[in-house]
Amino acid sequence: MRIAMARLRKTYPFKAQRRAVAAKMWTDHLERYAMREWMRTEQELNQRMDIIGQNGNTGEHYEKG
Repeated sequence: MRIAMARLRKTYPFKAQRRAVAAKMWTDHLERYAMREWMRTEQELNQRMDIIGQNGNTGEHYEKG
Protein backbone atom coordinates (compact mmCIF):
# COMPACT_ATOMS: atom_id res chain seq x y z
CA MET A 1 0.00 0.00 0.00
CA ARG A 2 2.94 2.29 0.63
CA ILE A 3 4.12 1.94 -2.95
CA ALA A 4 0.64 2.66 -4.29
CA MET A 5 0.42 5.76 -2.09
CA ALA A 6 3.75 7.03 -3.42
CA ARG A 7 2.81 6.40 -7.05
CA LEU A 8 -0.55 8.14 -6.65
CA ARG A 9 0.90 11.28 -5.04
CA LYS A 10 0.93 13.31 -8.29
CA THR A 11 -2.56 12.34 -9.37
CA TYR A 12 -4.24 12.65 -5.96
CA PRO A 13 -2.71 15.45 -3.86
CA PHE A 14 -4.82 14.77 -0.76
CA LYS A 15 -3.86 11.85 1.46
CA ALA A 16 -7.45 10.72 2.00
CA GLN A 17 -8.00 10.45 -1.76
CA ARG A 18 -4.77 8.50 -2.22
CA ARG A 19 -5.69 6.16 0.62
CA ALA A 20 -9.13 5.47 -0.88
CA VAL A 21 -7.73 4.79 -4.35
CA ALA A 22 -4.94 2.59 -2.96
CA ALA A 23 -7.46 0.63 -0.89
CA LYS A 24 -9.64 0.09 -3.97
CA MET A 25 -6.60 -1.09 -5.93
CA TRP A 26 -5.79 -3.56 -3.14
CA THR A 27 -9.32 -4.96 -2.95
CA ASP A 28 -9.40 -5.35 -6.75
CA HIS A 29 -6.11 -7.24 -6.58
CA LEU A 30 -7.43 -9.54 -3.87
CA GLU A 31 -10.62 -10.24 -5.84
CA ARG A 32 -8.62 -11.11 -8.96
CA TYR A 33 -6.32 -13.37 -6.96
CA ALA A 34 -9.23 -15.11 -5.23
CA MET A 35 -11.02 -15.61 -8.56
CA ARG A 36 -7.85 -17.09 -10.08
CA GLU A 37 -7.50 -19.51 -7.15
CA TRP A 38 -11.17 -20.46 -7.38
CA MET A 39 -10.93 -21.10 -11.12
CA ARG A 40 -7.84 -23.27 -10.68
CA THR A 41 -9.54 -25.32 -7.96
CA GLU A 42 -12.67 -25.62 -10.12
CA GLN A 43 -10.59 -26.86 -13.07
CA GLU A 44 -8.85 -29.48 -10.91
CA LEU A 45 -12.19 -30.74 -9.63
CA ASN A 46 -13.62 -30.90 -13.14
CA GLN A 47 -10.61 -32.87 -14.39
CA ARG A 48 -11.00 -35.34 -11.51
CA MET A 49 -14.71 -35.73 -12.24
CA ASP A 50 -13.95 -36.34 -15.93
CA ILE A 51 -11.56 -39.14 -14.99
CA ILE A 52 -14.11 -40.68 -12.63
CA GLY A 53 -16.76 -40.41 -15.35
CA GLN A 54 -14.54 -42.26 -17.83
CA ASN A 55 -13.54 -45.07 -15.46
CA GLY A 56 -16.69 -45.40 -13.41
CA ASN A 57 -16.87 -45.09 -9.67
CA THR A 58 -14.91 -48.27 -8.90
CA GLY A 59 -11.73 -46.57 -7.70
CA GLU A 60 -9.70 -47.48 -10.79
CA HIS A 61 -8.92 -43.82 -11.41
CA TYR A 62 -6.74 -43.60 -8.28
CA GLU A 63 -3.08 -44.35 -8.70
CA LYS A 64 -1.89 -47.34 -6.80
CA GLY A 65 1.24 -46.42 -4.91
